[in-house]
Amino acid sequence: MHNQIPVSEERPEEQLPARILLVEDDDLQARAMTEAIKKLGPQWKIIHVRTGEECLTLLETVTFSAAIIDLFLPKCTGLDVIRQFQIRGWPIATILVTAHGSEDIAIEALRLGVSDYLKKDDDFLKNLPIVAARTVERHRAHLRQVSEYSRLRVQLSKRDQKSLVDGFAAPIVHDIKNPLTYIRGMAEILVQHPNVTSAKDAGNVILKGAKRISELVDRLLKFARQETEERVSIDLTDFLCRLTLAESERLKGQNVRLVNELVDVPTVVRGACGALEQVFLNLIANAAEALIQNSCGGQITIKLSHSEGYAVVSVTDNGPGIAEEAIQHLFQPFSSFGKGKKGTGLGLSIASGLIREHGGRISGGNLPTGGACFTVQLPLDQQGPLALVLEDEFPVRELITSQLSALGIRADAHADGAEILPVLATGQWDLVLLDLRIPGVGGVEIFQEIQRIRPDLIGKTMIVSGSIEDRALQELMIAHPIPCLPKPYSVHDFNQIIRLLLRRETEDTPK
Repeated sequence: MHNQIPVSEERPEEQLPARILLVEDDDLQARAMTEAIKKLGPQWKIIHVRTGEECLTLLETVTFSAAIIDLFLPKCTGLDVIRQFQIRGWPIATILVTAHGSEDIAIEALRLGVSDYLKKDDDFLKNLPIVAARTVERHRAHLRQVSEYSRLRVQLSKRDQKSLVDGFAAPIVHDIKNPLTYIRGMAEILVQHPNVTSAKDAGNVILKGAKRISELVDRLLKFARQETEERVSIDLTDFLCRLTLAESERLKGQNVRLVNELVDVPTVVRGACGALEQVFLNLIANAAEALIQNSCGGQITIKLSHSEGYAVVSVTDNGPGIAEEAIQHLFQPFSSFGKGKKGTGLGLSIASGLIREHGGRISGGNLPTGGACFTVQLPLDQQGPLALVLEDEFPVRELITSQLSALGIRADAHADGAEILPVLATGQWDLVLLDLRIPGVGGVEIFQEIQRIRPDLIGKTMIVSGSIEDRALQELMIAHPIPCLPKPYSVHDFNQIIRLLLRRETEDTPK
């Protein structure tokens, strides 16, 4: 620590926004110090309190880039206040100022971790903004290092898992190259020497390779997701309370306060715990990173409420907000606005896909008062996605109902299409599953009515058929390329098509 501060070469306009807590009992002196710091630019905000008690009370709810504290305060000293920072685990940068300093005070301040020590001499007001800017920048760099270290610990903890993934993925990638080789080779022969082989033989080779690649990719994706398809009842109130409690301890060391404002009643949704945890941890991590990079810390607030059959979770922060040009691209893959080379731009895209698979929605934007806000809507239990099912065989109908339930989807199941026709015009379904050939009114007739009076359901419809060669089915699929699942089918194939339809439906829904 030094009494004389060298003049900084940084220009005020290069300084990032900062919020400073000024603890000074002399109002006249406080005004002069405030005006001096404001010379750094309009983005610097100064909040003034007169006592140590006011300082500690304010820090319970508000975070600051740095605190400037006078040594002598009513009822206590600035050193007493800084000791309380240590006791409470608040990683705030501090500048101790005094008109009557001594070497002993400077040594004690250093022991307590004070960032800088400044005497109120003739150059005090000139040096104050320089010291403040330097302290904030150093503290910001320190918090970035802490944040990076925290991420590194997570990465190291997954090192063994990564080795496992590499060991699993490498042979699959190698196997994919084999069918790609003969697909490409056969395609080149067809283009360059069309008379060498017949189109049928070439087509068989290409189809065989494409099928093999599809199987390998499915295996790779299934392993990479590491997510069970089964949905269970989750009390979001309890789930978010435990998650924020665990994360708040980690973020405290980065000068980020994580608070929750949750409803005090159970809020039950159906979902996969791992997937939902991934979504909310990603939103919290993004907010914390923005706060650390731009404001030396801040506050993240998690709120939970109900609205029209949905649980609504908002994740807000008091940081700089989202750049306007980024808002329209937030959930697109490889959009990494503001992250430089550190982010893949996949986090929000993956989160969006997971929420859509749960029949929900996610959106992001800026608050009118500043800061970013992400909102997640999840259907309340018993109010999740609803599927219209037409299947005449009872065991198959029960199987489909069970499979949908495992995905958190309710089933409106019927054995005869005649039961559906009276309600088709007004029914609200997220999915439609039709068996074509059944006694009475079958899937062909229902789909024709969908075309006529409910074209909005065409993109949500899939066919489940025991006869892929059915002429009516072939004609239908030529006119409308909707998914078809031939019987018998695997649970994996069923789930894949259902998830595809859910994603498509929610992507097309107006926000």
